Amino acid sequence: MTNFNSGTPDAGASGDALMDTMPSATRADWLADVLRKRVIEGVYKPGERIRESALQQEFGISNGPTREALQQIVADGIAERAPWRGVSIVELDKGKLVELFQVRLALLEYAAELAARKITAKGITQAEALKVELNQAFDDMGSQASSHPSFSGQLSKWLLSVAGNALMQQLWNTAMLRTLVYVNLSMRANSGEDSRKHINSLIDAIVAGQPDAAREAARALTRQTLHDLHIDGEV
Repeated sequence: MTNFNSGTPDAGASGDALMDTMPSATRADWLADVLRKRVIEGVYKPGERIRESALQQEFGISNGPTREALQQIVADGIAERAPWRGVSIVELDKGKLVELFQVRLALLEYAAELAARKITAKGITQAEALKVELNQAFDDMGSQASSHPSFSGQLSKWLLSVAGNALMQQLWNTAMLRTLVYVNLSMRANSGEDSRKHINSLIDAIVAGQPDAAREAARALTRQTLHDLHIDGEV
């Protein structure tokens, strides 16, 4: 039985009562969040089909909220619905991936520049905590061969917040979610050590108020991601 507060399986029966009192739209939103997390962290692989019946059985949610949750991740651009196949995770070919990361880089570079120009004491404090969190994830990955950090956008959330451009943040949120799937895949390629270096350089350049260095670190990080995915392309 699923605990709707944690998103983790729960052997108790209280989940039934909670689900019964939860409005249909709320159940759909909750399930959509679970699915997004699974896609980003690689539980569902690119090209993999998600079956409505399996979700209904796993979570005890009826057809309506389940279909609405699936439609939400289709609208996010991380899944697609095809005739006779239902919903499956979007799988991009190398050409489309390069194009996607070119757009990501354009936003990331300028956001990094803005953040370096506008960094505040609060942003610096947040950066210190972010570096501790991310480096701990990398350390944990190195100590367990089968483990890897599952990035859910902590770096970009901080960076865009410091940059202070609401429209850029909106564009990022609507267009860049699917890139996290491939960022996480790239981390598995070499234990993420090269990416760790570029991430730390990016954070340090922003904290130091160095726009040019921040842009270069953003570009180096993007190139490293594509390299780890064995994708050649100009970015």
